[in-house]
Amino acid sequence: MSTNNFKPFAIGGGANVTAQSDYEALAALTSGFSSGKASSAQINKAIRQATVMAYVLAQYISDSALVDVLDNGNPAQILSNLKVGLLSSSPGRLLSAPKSFLSSALYTPTPGTTKVRVKVWGAGGGGAGVLGSSATGGAAGGAGAYAESWISIPAGTTIPVTVGSGGTAGGANSSTAGGSGGASSFGTYLTCPGGIGGAPSGGGAGATAPSSTILSSNGQSGQGVYSGVLFGGTGGAAFSSYGGLSHSSSSGDAGGFPGGGGAGSTAGQSSYGAGKGANGCIIIEEYA
Repeated sequence: MSTNNFKPFAIGGGANVTAQSDYEALAALTSGFSSGKASSAQINKAIRQATVMAYVLAQYISDSALVDVLDNGNPAQILSNLKVGLLSSSPGRLLSAPKSFLSSALYTPTPGTTKVRVKVWGAGGGGAGVLGSSATGGAAGGAGAYAESWISIPAGTTIPVTVGSGGTAGGANSSTAGGSGGASSFGTYLTCPGGIGGAPSGGGAGATAPSSTILSSNGQSGQGVYSGVLFGGTGGAAFSSYGGLSHSSSSGDAGGFPGGGGAGSTAGQSSYGAGKGANGCIIIEEYA
C-alpha cells in the first residue's frame, strides 16, 4: 500500500477547535492573527482546515497514481504524481498527438499512458535491374506487411522501436536483384516483415502480416514481367500506400511511403535503374 505522509490535524472527537460559525466570523480570516490575540482553538481550526485538504489531495494522488506521497521537500515530484493521478482517473482518453517514427529509436510513454494503439509498416522490397540487351524488363519488389494492435504498456517502461529500411534498387545495365525490405517492430509486441526484392525469376513476394488485435494486411507482391515486355514491373502496394511505376526513358519509381515495393527497371537499347523500396513506419497513439 502506498504511503501518505500528509496527516490531518485535530480531527479527533472533542478536538480543541473553534466552532465553524465563530471561525467564519473571525476578523483574522481577512487580516491574519496578530501577536497575542489568537486562541489555541482558533489556531487549531486554521491548521485543521489546511491539513485536512492537504491530506485529502495527497491521498487522492497516492490512490490514483499508486505512489508514495512524501513530505520530503520535493513539490515537483508531488505535482508530477498529481498529473499522473489525474490522467489515470480518465481512462481511455487520448493523451497527445500521435507519435510517428521514421527511423529506429527508443519510445518513452507519456506519463499516464496505460495503452497504445500501434500501427506498423514493414519496408518494401526494391525492384530488379536488367542489362540493356535484355528483351525483358526487371521484376518489381514486394510490399511490406502492415498491422495495428491495442497494447497495454507497463508503467515506467522504455520500448525499442525498429523501423525497416527499404530494399535497394537494381542498378542501370545491371542484372541485379532488388534488396529485400527490413522488418519494423514495436519492441517484442508487434513485428511486420518487409517485402522481398524483385529477382530474375519474378516479382518479389509481399510480406505476410502477423496476427493483431485490430487489423492485419499482407503486402502485395511485386509484378513480374513477360518475355519480350521491356517495361519493368509495378511494385507491390502496402496498406494505405502504393507500388512504384516503371518508365520508358527514366529509372523506375521508388515504392510509395510507407512500405511500397520499388518498380523494376525498363530494358531496351540501354536500361535504366529500378526503384528502391519504401522505408517502413511506426505510428503510436497513447491512451490513459
